[in-house]
Amino acid sequence: MGKAWNDATALLTDNFGLIATILALYYFLPSFAIALLFPEISNAAPPEIPAGADPETTLAIMSGFFEEQYARSWPFLLVVSLAQYVGTVSVLALFPDRGSATVGDALKSGLRGALPFLATQLIFVIGASVAVGLIGGLSIAISPFLGIPVIMLMMVGVAYVAVKLTLVPAVIGMQGELNPIKAMKKSWRLTKGNSILIFIFLLVLFITMGLIALVVSMLVTTAFAVIGGTVAQIGGGFFESLVNAVTGGVILVVVAAIYRQLASPGGTGDLEVFD
Repeated sequence: MGKAWNDATALLTDNFGLIATILALYYFLPSFAIALLFPEISNAAPPEIPAGADPETTLAIMSGFFEEQYARSWPFLLVVSLAQYVGTVSVLALFPDRGSATVGDALKSGLRGALPFLATQLIFVIGASVAVGLIGGLSIAISPFLGIPVIMLMMVGVAYVAVKLTLVPAVIGMQGELNPIKAMKKSWRLTKGNSILIFIFLLVLFITMGLIALVVSMLVTTAFAVIGGTVAQIGGGFFESLVNAVTGGVILVVVAAIYRQLASPGGTGDLEVFD
């Protein structure tokens, strides 16, 4: 894990300009555009919960709020998501298995690989939803007391599969594999024997970045709240978009570093644990 982190920081330092350019195009700008053009979506205030409301009423109110938000924002979320899929593959395509790549090469790879990457995500989400829904629903129908632990175990299984598929975008971007099933199989094979360490590594990374973002966000939000008005709206959207781009960049170079270590000819991608 130490080697993976050192490699990730080296990749980020040596290629900062190229990575920043792609992240600005496909992570920062689409998100910031939504924040500026459609503030009612990005800054929607949560509904007020009546005093003394029971859990079912609270759940119904919140569910209605999220359904309404999704109905209003799904076209914009789709555009942002597709842009980020292109950006994800493009950043990883900067570090191909062999040779080197320019920004133009990376962007072409991103455009080619975005749909295969999306296909892998749909396969995972649909498969997980069907499995959890069928098995969880059947267990609840048999016994509510049985259903809760079964669903919890199913969620652990979904998390495990998600870790096994962590390297899918790297396989698509760095290796150039455009077959979604083959990309998923390759990621599954590369992570063999390393799944728990990868999970711990990414969990620590997410927690660390989340805490840093939370502290900085509190300071920035407080400052903008004092200013108020349009400046606060623009500043808030700018900051959230920037955090999204920075977080995405760090995660991508970490994924690239893990892939390079496990997929290298002298690596340990089949059976052993990466150091």
